[in-house]
Amino acid sequence: MLFKEDVSAAMLLEQVSHLSRYHAMKKMEAMGIKPGQAGILFILNSEESMSQKELAKKMGITPPSMTAAVKKLETRGYIVKEPDTSDQRAFKIGLSDKGRECVENLKDIMEEIEETVFKGITHDEKLFFKRLLFEMRKNLTDNKELRGLDICSIMEKTRPPMAPEMK
Repeated sequence: MLFKEDVSAAMLLEQVSHLSRYHAMKKMEAMGIKPGQAGILFILNSEESMSQKELAKKMGITPPSMTAAVKKLETRGYIVKEPDTSDQRAFKIGLSDKGRECVENLKDIMEEIEETVFKGITHDEKLFFKRLLFEMRKNLTDNKELRGLDICSIMEKTRPPMAPEMK
């Protein structure tokens, strides 16, 4: 597709976002991982362990949906459940060694996608583009309608609902 000056930059950003997300989904699919499951693994990788309720809240999904997702990840050996020392009725969920290995593979996929996205673009152009994106984000969050909201809450409000098969 040739460069067209009259095409909306916002539309192009949206298309690039969708294309890179689709590329990531296909790569994850080949690993047998769904995007929602990858999100759970990344959260657990950064947070050590947490309750299923806390995990559901961070993911922005209902506790029953989280129960199903956790069951699938546990069956596949990616996560482990351990009794919560502060609450005998609850469990803490953490990554297994296999789960940590999966996260490393997912990071490699993300790096590969970024290389694809920025193919033919110099390091300086990439840095300049990131600076522009940060500036655009700041412009939007400084807008009076969005002032006071954090990016995570905005993303949560605008995230499409997760289909059951994606969990």
